[in-house]
Amino acid sequence: MHRLAMLTNFLLACMAAFAMSSVHATEGAGGMYLLGSQALGAGNAPPPGWYLSTAMAQYSGKVGSASVGGVTLLYLKKRVDSMGVNLLYAPQTRIFGAQAAFSVTVPYAYLRLTGETTGRIEGVHSVSNTDVGDTAFSGRLGWKLSDSFSHAVAVIAWAPTGEYTKGFNASIGHNRWAFDLLWSMTYVSPTSHLELSGAIGYGVNGVNPVTHYRSGNEAHVELAVGKRLSPHWVVGLAGYGYRQVSPDDGSGDRLGGLQGRVFGAGPAVNYGTRLGTHAITVGVRYYREFGAVYHFHGDVAMLSATLRL
Repeated sequence: MHRLAMLTNFLLACMAAFAMSSVHATEGAGGMYLLGSQALGAGNAPPPGWYLSTAMAQYSGKVGSASVGGVTLLYLKKRVDSMGVNLLYAPQTRIFGAQAAFSVTVPYAYLRLTGETTGRIEGVHSVSNTDVGDTAFSGRLGWKLSDSFSHAVAVIAWAPTGEYTKGFNASIGHNRWAFDLLWSMTYVSPTSHLELSGAIGYGVNGVNPVTHYRSGNEAHVELAVGKRLSPHWVVGLAGYGYRQVSPDDGSGDRLGGLQGRVFGAGPAVNYGTRLGTHAITVGVRYYREFGAVYHFHGDVAMLSATLRL
């Protein structure tokens, strides 16, 4: 069951991250990687087979000045309700001694933006939209070094397949390629059954060819501490830290080289059981963001379920 918890984390990481924020300097005031998606069981690998997952997330937050579709705003509020469907395959054949996993995630979301615009459409405006987002493709290699310690490396790529319209619009897609390299680990004490999990990632954003805006690169760290109460339940706390490590650029960048940061923390719970011959894992998380600089800050709730087919 604990290895299936990895899929709960991995699915959330692969979702086009409408429900979370990235630095406000990044175009659209939103990044692709879902902060907080790696928590309990982050370093575990799935047994060979096919898996179907779904994840839902809700985010509500605000930020100061931002750029959306080439339009500069004095402030921006965001509300997102999103759902992602993920199909994952873990082959029998090992690669470099590791358990491989390959997946594709298609997200769907409702997005509402409220902000004060400048220029020709000066004033307070609200826009909303519901549509398909950017498709995520991922590959992962996981190693179990002992009964207590497992770790993995993963690459996630987001393709600009989501709906996008230039201007102050609630575009679900980001209209740019993005990539994230991730290392994760999990250690479980064989005596106390305390778990320590974590992940370190680095994201690279491509250029939006419509607005000529290139969002800066991003670094993120996630940690979780939990207690395995039974073979079914793991309960703990999770948190993350984020920082943009390079400034935005391109002819469409009207805000300058601003670099942001944010932190988040909250409870995390994983539950695993069986439905007939199928194993299922459910994960629930809530994060409250704080310490934001040039960054969205708000609240996010996540619920996910993974079924081994």
